[in-house]
Amino acid sequence: MSKKLQQISVPLISVFLGILLGAIVMWIFGYDAIWGYEELFYTAFGSLRGIGEIFRAMGPLVLIGLGFAVASRAGFFNVGLPGQALAGWILSGWFALSHPDMPRPLMILATIAIALIAGGIVGAIPGILRAYLGTSEVIVTIMMNYIVLYVGNAFIHAFPKDFMQSTDSTIRVGANATYQTPWLSELTGNSRMNIGIFFAIIAVAVIWFMLKKTTLGFEIRAVGLNPHASEYAGISDKKNDYPLNDYFRCLGRSWWSC
Repeated sequence: MSKKLQQISVPLISVFLGILLGAIVMWIFGYDAIWGYEELFYTAFGSLRGIGEIFRAMGPLVLIGLGFAVASRAGFFNVGLPGQALAGWILSGWFALSHPDMPRPLMILATIAIALIAGGIVGAIPGILRAYLGTSEVIVTIMMNYIVLYVGNAFIHAFPKDFMQSTDSTIRVGANATYQTPWLSELTGNSRMNIGIFFAIIAVAVIWFMLKKTTLGFEIRAVGLNPHASEYAGISDKKNDYPLNDYFRCLGRSWWSC
């Protein structure tokens, strides 16, 4: 099997096996699998609103996936996506609640910057530990997920009372802190689709260009293929550890609730 055919067939086979396994589980528990999948696809693709909701959820997921992809290219298996994204989400949400009257363009730029910084710091910890102490990024990122989760819970419960809707949830952020786009919503049956999907598409193009056409991309791929040969050639694996993939992950999470 050629490499190109394998790249196409493996994802398709994986999707088919996932659908088959889901059907088997439904049959085991006495449910009609065919009806279940009919409802699944009709809800997703049977209306403009459903399609709009798909694009609304797709933007953050694409960016988070890009973050993982960049790390994978460098040979790192980073399972800290939830914690790194959650850090950006909590702090950007806190900032938005704290500044409800800030102009929308400035608010969006500020929340993005805060999400990038927060996630970059969380992701830098396992990156530094791996680069300088040789620790396993898998173990450290798993632990960081729980650390961020519990610290984040404590941080949310310490929010001022006027930020809170209940003991464990905040009020909604203002419209100035969201990516809500009225014309896209109207175009897709009043869905919550927003401009985030366009940012995600641009990010995909930028990352493809960076990995394929730039010196940095070559270094990332070289480190992933053979870190020892790369180091011998003068390419430092330390500087290619984590920052870029964390930034995309946290950017996605910063507008997850928009």
